Amino acid sequence: MALAWTVGRLNLRVDRRTVLQLAATAAAGAAIDPAQRLMRALAGDHRPDDTTIAHLEDRTRGFHRLEEHIPGKSLYPALITHMNEVSALLESGLPDDHRHRLAVVAGESAILAAWFAWEQGDEQMTASHTRLANLAARHTNDDSIAACMAGYRSYMVGGNGVRSTQLIRWGLDRIGEGDPATRAWLLARQGEEKALLGDHRSALCSIREAMDIYAGADIDARPWTCFLDPGRFSSMSLTVYSRLRRQDDSVTAMHEIALHLGATTEIKKLCVVKAEMALAQYRLGDVTEAVNSARSALDATTAMGFPLGWDRLDNVAAEFKPSRTQVAKEFRTEYAATRPSRKQPSLL
Repeated sequence: MALAWTVGRLNLRVDRRTVLQLAATAAAGAAIDPAQRLMRALAGDHRPDDTTIAHLEDRTRGFHRLEEHIPGKSLYPALITHMNEVSALLESGLPDDHRHRLAVVAGESAILAAWFAWEQGDEQMTASHTRLANLAARHTNDDSIAACMAGYRSYMVGGNGVRSTQLIRWGLDRIGEGDPATRAWLLARQGEEKALLGDHRSALCSIREAMDIYAGADIDARPWTCFLDPGRFSSMSLTVYSRLRRQDDSVTAMHEIALHLGATTEIKKLCVVKAEMALAQYRLGDVTEAVNSARSALDATTAMGFPLGWDRLDNVAAEFKPSRTQVAKEFRTEYAATRPSRKQPSLL
């Protein structure tokens, strides 16, 4: 948890090498970790103050950033411990402003816990964490927490595009014109789902509005939008354009993605971005590059055990099926041998 606090306190994008360096620093600097003050507060020997609560806020941001580098199943136990500490403090007598900040931390943490539980196929705990996130949103009047939870749930409905769209629409209505980064993400999600449903006009309107809002958004404003860097946002645009078979727009989006991908790109990001590039490249007729991208996505998804990556790669494998090229056939064989048999629960 010291690593989560260190990364969250920086509140900057970090690559995997930096994460490893920070892990060593966090271990060496445990004696000065403000968690000591938190432990005294939990033991009743010290009243929680601004420093203690800021420590928990930083740690929450850190968990959201670390999940781009570390599999959710590895982070989940530490996140639950973090949430238990927050709950213990909420049960103590606190001033209203401190209680409000801790309740926001609880909601922001519960969102990620629901995501991790879903990744592991735990339907019961996914539902439990979802209820906690929505309860925290109501108690704090923080509409963004509820909107984010709806956005996460839009991935959890087993490919039901109509239900996904309903959840996204509810989230957008909840935040209104507030929280630009979350709004841009949800609009891009809406574009993805509308494109899959064949609603060309709505899909294009959604992604274009998302682009306008994203241009002025602060992705570091809330913990869950830190993943939405220009490369990942462009991949959402690519998803829309590729599904609509808009070739010129797809090429433009891929060029934009290429500007932001490199050796330091987060592994989890590659799961989805490279899979979407594979689909677009195949549809543009470049089978060799499509297979190269698909293999990159497969390597990343295998390393992270990321369900959304498997879902996107299922689409890639299906798209490759008609191809008679040797490279496409070899990828499908490799994928069939690698893909886990377990599918995620559908949480309608």
